Amino acid sequence: MEEFFRQLVSADALGATIGSFCLILVLVRFKIPLAAAVLVGAAVLGVLFGMGPVDIGAAGLRGMFSPNSLGLGAITVLLLGLSQTMRGAGQLTEIVKLAKSLLRRPAIAMASLPALVGLLPMAGGALFSAPMVESAAGDTNEDRGRLSAINYWYRHIWEHCWPLYPGVLLAVESARWSMGAYILLQAPFCIFMVVSGLVIFRGVHPDLHVRGASPPPGTKRQLLKNTSSIWIVPLVWTAGTLLAWAILAPLGFSRADVRNIAWLSALVKYGPLIVGLIFSLLWTARLNRMEQGGLRKIFSNFSIYKLMGLVMCIMAFQRLLKETNAGAEMGVELQAMHVGVILVIIALPFISGMVTGVAFGFVGISFPIIYAMVTTSPDEPMAGSYIILAYACGHLGMMLTPMHVCHVVSNKYFETPFAPVYKRTVPAACIMGALATAYFLVLRMFGM
Repeated sequence: MEEFFRQLVSADALGATIGSFCLILVLVRFKIPLAAAVLVGAAVLGVLFGMGPVDIGAAGLRGMFSPNSLGLGAITVLLLGLSQTMRGAGQLTEIVKLAKSLLRRPAIAMASLPALVGLLPMAGGALFSAPMVESAAGDTNEDRGRLSAINYWYRHIWEHCWPLYPGVLLAVESARWSMGAYILLQAPFCIFMVVSGLVIFRGVHPDLHVRGASPPPGTKRQLLKNTSSIWIVPLVWTAGTLLAWAILAPLGFSRADVRNIAWLSALVKYGPLIVGLIFSLLWTARLNRMEQGGLRKIFSNFSIYKLMGLVMCIMAFQRLLKETNAGAEMGVELQAMHVGVILVIIALPFISGMVTGVAFGFVGISFPIIYAMVTTSPDEPMAGSYIILAYACGHLGMMLTPMHVCHVVSNKYFETPFAPVYKRTVPAACIMGALATAYFLVLRMFGM
């Protein structure tokens, strides 16, 4: 053990990278904004790898204003604008009312309504779905800790693969996969979240399993209409992606060719999603008869651009990792110390998720390091399963941290401390961890 720590201290790449990573975590812990902490960490990383101030600044700017960074930033702004438009028009409230009528069984509604709202990412979205869960519970006097746990857990079942989540978009970029392949491999985690969350319902009031009256005629049609702002986005994204390849393939562009051209890769990856979000915004404004200038008012609010700034800072950090070749050097050093890469893949995202409380945070901080390590290690050529496991571990850390905004606002609404909520979510997280591990082993069996 003493020899291991001696080697760790003397490992240049590991020491520099872990040092900059720990600095980010410490700064965030002391309430420094995540964007600023990431920039400081990136600068320190460059210094520790022997880069000068000019080179560090140039690399950071290349990362911040790359085609992929600009595409991710645009999507982030459009997503926040869409969620504010739907919330302000009362469309989300109407969706909830219709869904409650259609689902009939209260326990199903308690889980489904937060999941429905979760299709549209928004900061602190659990606060919006909390009244729905409370209303679905009725006057059963169900434990408030359980209600908060249900609301919080099922609000996040889509965050592994739903392409509207910035964390998913950044994970796709960091792993350098196609969106379709990523969604396909991550989709089982939505089922795992639903199944593991069932333990939260253990001992729930029996009245919550009683079926209610049939919904009035036309409920399904009305719900479909009101949720059109959500499902129109993946429809346009799918059609746009197919159209892009239908144009590029006859011109002789292979997927490898597209990946090697930065602006074209970003256009194919993010263009259809941007178009889908614009379509949805225009449709939502028309559906709710928004007054002229309504969208302009929403997008003139500076608050929706803050997350875009975070995106660009994280991309700067990724660029520094790439230009310093930190991942490859760490892989060599870990092999020399005979340390299993798997330990890094489990611990780094989990800790990042615990500290930052957001998927974007754990992906942005840990994925560039993990991807570089697993793709440069000759003993570990199967990167796909590792990326999947890394996201699962980061997501568990994010769900268990008291720093997660949704965790805080949900508990505040239900007026419950953290302990009664953890009493329900920790067992669910343990089941989720076991399912993620089993899925990882299955992927390894198939050579991924």
